[in-house]
Amino acid sequence: MNTDRETREKLRAFLLLLFGIFGILIVVWRLTCYQFQYDPKHYPVDYGAYNVLSYFTLQSNIFSSVYLIIRAAALYGSKRARKFAFNPTVTLFVTTYIIITGLVYNSGFLLGMSPPLRWNTPYSAMHSFTQMFHHVIMPVFMTVLFLFPATDEKIPRKAPLLAGIYPLVYSIFSIIRGAAGKMHFYPYPFYRPDFYTDLFAKGRESPMPAAYALMLPALIIGIGLFIGTAALLRLIYNKRAEKRA
Repeated sequence: MNTDRETREKLRAFLLLLFGIFGILIVVWRLTCYQFQYDPKHYPVDYGAYNVLSYFTLQSNIFSSVYLIIRAAALYGSKRARKFAFNPTVTLFVTTYIIITGLVYNSGFLLGMSPPLRWNTPYSAMHSFTQMFHHVIMPVFMTVLFLFPATDEKIPRKAPLLAGIYPLVYSIFSIIRGAAGKMHFYPYPFYRPDFYTDLFAKGRESPMPAAYALMLPALIIGIGLFIGTAALLRLIYNKRAEKRA
């Protein structure tokens, strides 16, 4: 029986390791094989290859891939890896971020706000596949993994609030960088002040303080989405951890 269990653990570890390494390789491909594809709505300006690292999508996928590799190491027997990968709070953070990545992209896709998928050239096909991997495959995979706690340790009550810190810092940095940087690069349109003036002022000129005033409630709602999602995941995780105990 122990041998069968060890075999299953090794197979599970191999799957996680394979998935994590594949996720890292996709990021490497995006950086090394970058090609600018002009799109007047979604990609009007070429900001260079390495600005893709500014996207929350890529960051949350890197977090998830690294987490999977460390969790695989934990299943292979690394005690140091176990402290990180089996920490339920870490698991909550990583899963929350990748789920929000999937939710925002797919909601935007349905509303026509996310870039369309194109399959007409090899590069376009690979790029579209990475979009599917980052926004659909990885979020689903991490959600399923989350439903199987590695230990019976529960997620503490304060963890969902802490899950909102990183996206808050990320948002503030992105807004300041976009406003002060030479290229005025914003990773997402909802960080741009003119997004709100165009939306609410219908193209009429509006002072910047008004634009940022409109941005503030949107930012609060966005951080609330992270905290609320983390709180819901915490309830689910803790109930499953109880059954494991």
